[in-house]
Amino acid sequence: MSRVKVLFRSASMIAVALAVVIATNAVSAQQVPADRRTPKLLVLLMVDQFRGDYIEHYHHQWSAGLRRLVTEGAWFRRAEYPYYNTVTCPGHSSVATGAYPAVHGMILNGWFDRTTRKATTCTDDPSAQTISYGKPINTEGESLVHLRIPTLADSLRLQLSPAARVIAFSLKARAAAPLGGRHPDAIAWFDDAGAWATSSAFSKGPVPAIADFVKRNPVENDLDKVWDRTLPKNQYLYEDPAVGITAPRGGMTVSFPHALKGKSGAADAGFYDRWQSSPFSDEYLAKMALDVAGKLDLGKGGGATNLIGISFSALDKVGHDFGPNSHENQDILIRLDRTLGAFFAGLDRLVGAGEYTVALTADHGVAPFPERVRSYGLDAGRLDLKPVIAAVEKAAAGALGTTDGSTAIERIAQTDIYFKPGVYAKLKERPGAVDAIRDALRSVDGIADVYTAEELETNRFDDNRWARRLAHSHFRGRSGDLSFTMKPYWMIQERGTTHGTGYEYDTHVPVLLMGKGIAKGEYLTSVEPTDIAPTLAFLANVMLPNATGRVLTEALSQPDAAAKAPSIH
Repeated sequence: MSRVKVLFRSASMIAVALAVVIATNAVSAQQVPADRRTPKLLVLLMVDQFRGDYIEHYHHQWSAGLRRLVTEGAWFRRAEYPYYNTVTCPGHSSVATGAYPAVHGMILNGWFDRTTRKATTCTDDPSAQTISYGKPINTEGESLVHLRIPTLADSLRLQLSPAARVIAFSLKARAAAPLGGRHPDAIAWFDDAGAWATSSAFSKGPVPAIADFVKRNPVENDLDKVWDRTLPKNQYLYEDPAVGITAPRGGMTVSFPHALKGKSGAADAGFYDRWQSSPFSDEYLAKMALDVAGKLDLGKGGGATNLIGISFSALDKVGHDFGPNSHENQDILIRLDRTLGAFFAGLDRLVGAGEYTVALTADHGVAPFPERVRSYGLDAGRLDLKPVIAAVEKAAAGALGTTDGSTAIERIAQTDIYFKPGVYAKLKERPGAVDAIRDALRSVDGIADVYTAEELETNRFDDNRWARRLAHSHFRGRSGDLSFTMKPYWMIQERGTTHGTGYEYDTHVPVLLMGKGIAKGEYLTSVEPTDIAPTLAFLANVMLPNATGRVLTEALSQPDAAAKAPSIH
């Protein structure tokens, strides 16, 4: 054989071998073909105030839905919000968009509007009207007019053909709205007046599927119910009643049992408040979502990936009143575990087992009662805003030479201070004036540090974790002129407990994924709840143009993957 023929044959063999290698690598690099990866349905679940460490502390009490998520899904144990204002509206908006408040603009549940010079909530919309599924509701409508970027639901409806179908439910408008996006097929929340509601921004009128469910299942059917422990008392952790608890709102007693019917015996305001603070409200939300999903055929897919969004609110109401260490807090999760077990079983029937993908997280955590913290010899307290205001006013008057008794502060929202028009500009012109106010604020017991709007907008805090988190919560023109951080275990709350800081008890939440396209396992990489929307968008083959989160590729299933399920003992 000639040398030329030998070289040609060798080159041909190399080319064939190389082609095989390339083809093999291409197959292995593709984790899952799109038709095997894409679910018919996305299920985005938020559990309001579900702190991340509750799984480690309370998993032994669970046997159904929450346990299924942990043992059959992907559990990210180091999930944490990277911003400071950890409250409901920013949390839901961040999960729904995959972005920080500094990007989407929903900085707080409510802030001071500099244009109208009035307080506004994150979903207030004077141009919209409330639509009731029951008794008349005399409030203005809600919308996402303040949200600056698209949500996951918006992208599903905009980019898929045919458009995805979307439904969302919660007790709170500020929780349901971001999950449902701007054009949901059905969305509802519970008004304190005692009726389910939506807004003209989302619907021209009552959605028949919701109206039918509400008619068949009036909340008043729960009037005679009594909420008691689900398990024997010795299976609950911590003391009862909780250290630091005072009389809860809505007429609840300080410990079990809790009757929903009040002294009047009627379905009055007190009943509706107690019902929202009970596990029966979570059960109602899950049943309503499943019933409406069935009526709207969300389980069929039909060429698009549909979305169900539910925010369970009872844990938040109970956590504020009874605290994270209470038997009530634990029992809400025990009952939610069973509620989710029934919900997933319903989805298995509606969509098909393994044909949908679930993501569960929380909008924030919660701090322990300051009184309980102090009982262990640690510093904790309740920040009184009166000394805060007095310190700022005195320092501002001294810097500006004000003697006419006029005030400098227009409003304080959470930890944001808004000055009256023109005042902040004058303070910045006077050398040392802003620093004098900083020093005055730092002298107030409970305050850690103070930052200007300009500092937060430049966000040059590589060596300051807390300032960087505050910057991620700052939105130009909407946030305050000054913002302060509090010391650990301090809060602006007269009774009970709350959240809203950048400390781990407020920022650490669960991130759990389960179902189609997800590799079960326990993951120790640091992640953020803002990673959920990009991950679900990837599975559904849509894009999120403004997301700051990433796709959790480590949890996406591979054809030959045999990921080990986490063990819970």
